[in-house]
Amino acid sequence: MVSSLFSKEFTISYDPDYAPFSYSNEDNKTYGLLIDIWQEWADTNHHQIKFIKAKSWNDAINMAKESKVDFFLGTAPYAKWMKSSKPFYKTKTAIFIKKDFTREIASIGIIGNDYKKSIQKQFPNTKVISYETYKDLIYALTHYQVDAIYDDAIAIKYVAIQEHNIHLIQKLNIYSVLSNIDAISNSKEKIKIFEDGFRKIKLKALKDIEKIWIYAQEDRYYENKIKFTDITLKYVYDPNWKPFEYQDPIRHIHQGIIADILSLVSSKTGIKFVPVPTQSWTQSIEMVKSKKADMFSAVPYTKERAKYLNLTHNNIYSYPAVLMSNKNKEIDLEKNLTNINIGIIKNNSLGQWIKHNYPKALFREFNTIEDALSALKNGEIDYFGINGVTAIYYINVLGYQHLKIHSILDYMFHLKIAIRNDLSPEIIEFIDEGLATITKKEFSDIFHKWTSIKVKKELDKELLLIIFLVVSFIIALFWFINKKLKQLVAQKTKELKDLNENLEETVKRRTKELVDIHKNIQDNIKHASLIQNAILPNQQNIYKFFKDFFIIYTPKDIVGGDIYFFDKIDDDRAYLFVIDCTGHGVSGAFVTMLTKAIQEQLIILIKEKYYNTSMILNYFNKSLHNLINQTKHHSNIGFDAAVIYIDKSKQTLEYAGANIPLYYTNNGKIETIKPNRYSVGYYQCDTEYIYKSHSLKIEESMNFYITTDGYIDQNGGEKDFPLGKRKFKKLISNNSFLDLNTQKRIYQEYLEMYRKDKEQTDDITFIGFTL
Repeated sequence: MVSSLFSKEFTISYDPDYAPFSYSNEDNKTYGLLIDIWQEWADTNHHQIKFIKAKSWNDAINMAKESKVDFFLGTAPYAKWMKSSKPFYKTKTAIFIKKDFTREIASIGIIGNDYKKSIQKQFPNTKVISYETYKDLIYALTHYQVDAIYDDAIAIKYVAIQEHNIHLIQKLNIYSVLSNIDAISNSKEKIKIFEDGFRKIKLKALKDIEKIWIYAQEDRYYENKIKFTDITLKYVYDPNWKPFEYQDPIRHIHQGIIADILSLVSSKTGIKFVPVPTQSWTQSIEMVKSKKADMFSAVPYTKERAKYLNLTHNNIYSYPAVLMSNKNKEIDLEKNLTNINIGIIKNNSLGQWIKHNYPKALFREFNTIEDALSALKNGEIDYFGINGVTAIYYINVLGYQHLKIHSILDYMFHLKIAIRNDLSPEIIEFIDEGLATITKKEFSDIFHKWTSIKVKKELDKELLLIIFLVVSFIIALFWFINKKLKQLVAQKTKELKDLNENLEETVKRRTKELVDIHKNIQDNIKHASLIQNAILPNQQNIYKFFKDFFIIYTPKDIVGGDIYFFDKIDDDRAYLFVIDCTGHGVSGAFVTMLTKAIQEQLIILIKEKYYNTSMILNYFNKSLHNLINQTKHHSNIGFDAAVIYIDKSKQTLEYAGANIPLYYTNNGKIETIKPNRYSVGYYQCDTEYIYKSHSLKIEESMNFYITTDGYIDQNGGEKDFPLGKRKFKKLISNNSFLDLNTQKRIYQEYLEMYRKDKEQTDDITFIGFTL
């Protein structure tokens, strides 16, 4: 029964054998690129949709014609009854041959008879052979039954990848037809509903869907639909906000943390960001409001700003606000603040927040941070509201040691890039994509670059004397060396003559020594690899415990810093550990040995007394501190980890994580249990820190996944970006219905295809299991 126009419930027919656009597997569930696009349309517009599986392409079309469904999934209209939307996707046909084929094409395979006339017209002397499925078509080509095949290029590539034949075939650029894909219905009103709703879908969402199904960037319609590489955006910034951003007083250029981040976003997206210098933050705001500038380099979200700006979803940085003081008296922010003088920066969002939350205090506005700190030093104000990073920077780097951070406020700065909302919203989506690809290390490197610089404001007399003495010493030393050098020239010339006579023999001997040393080192590392592999759990024991299981374990070097352990307590209970240690290679491998020593001791204790996953992480934290005496050596040794406890008799799973999340799917929907953002064992880690433990009731349809950051952070693709969590989660969601052994192959192939010729970024441990 077809739904009414106002019920917001629609039915859509589809061809079950048209991968990757639409298909069904043995589980009768619906998958595909067009399926996901329609689902995004429904989710965006709060519609309910149901996909109706047809027997064939023609059957699916007839369902729409006879009003048995509201829509057909999508095609170019070719019959009079068809009411069609504007194209929401486009595909190209192509001819493929085997890579070793060198003769003239005498036969071409196609699917069905749709392309028979056009192929015979284009290649009149060629035999055309029809096949029922893409699998049959590709088999015919790779087994020399036809010389070439012709059909939709995306579909051929997708099935070739699934059949492991993509490396055997290549596309010819001799004949191709561009085809539109429109929503099809027999009702104009329904087509209008589709078009109105489709305009609301964000381009980024469509790109994300497309990347899951189409591996080659050049084949993606949405990826190539709109390019922003020639866009130039004029931006304003705060000229006095160190270390985040400021105007260099000599060169008058934008500098600081945010300037470096914008430069990084530019390199990843191709967008050109051009700074517009201003004298104050107030002037910067006016430049954007008057449309003399396109964007702010970084601002926190406020309701007022949202009225005229589009802000990125991703944050540049998040940090707390504080009150600075030069007095020792205490302040209770919960009590009456009458007659307390607080300094704030003019037109600053924090200042507005402080005014709103502490209305009985007295406020004084300043144009610059330096003016406010000077007033604080002279006792003109009691406190100054500022972000914590800037406060620390002024105290530790710029010499304001007479001040201190007095109190941390209940206000978090979440800095975002913002552009005017009268500009294309797709631009901010594209900036957001670039921002999302910046790694934690890239953010950290930029942050430490600007917060580790020590500034000396002036040279004192003592320093000038030291410089004079050092220069005088260098001059005297140079004179002495020059005199000695003349005496040594004659002696060294004679020695060089003698050495030359035996040089060839010496080079051969040294080369052999180096080769032997290198071989020795490699042999030792290989032995270390054998030792490391020996401490890995027996895979047979794991497979016996789980219903299905896979492990992708790929160190970056011969040995690595990733390790995993599996300990079976009895037939129903077991612990699974996944650990990502400091570094990779030899240094990382040494840390894995330390974790193994702790784990062995821990398992003995567990068999005597139950330890939940939170207690286990805490035990690791304390033990690693004590084992390497962190308090004495301040070494940078530690790890991230996920610990899972499974009780099959109770059908429960318990998890605790230190920067490694747990993913699980239930009927195709992926969920994430977030870890504590707190590592294990490092010098700065508090040994009394309590990690959170999570419990789940296990259902039959659940699959569980854990990965260290090596898989997600792997660089690749067309722009050498990290793979990222969104692609990773979508990849799992789209393949979770398959058995885990098949999933493992897909995840390995996808990563290799994404990585291409790029070097492996980090050690990779990726585990999937079901009970």
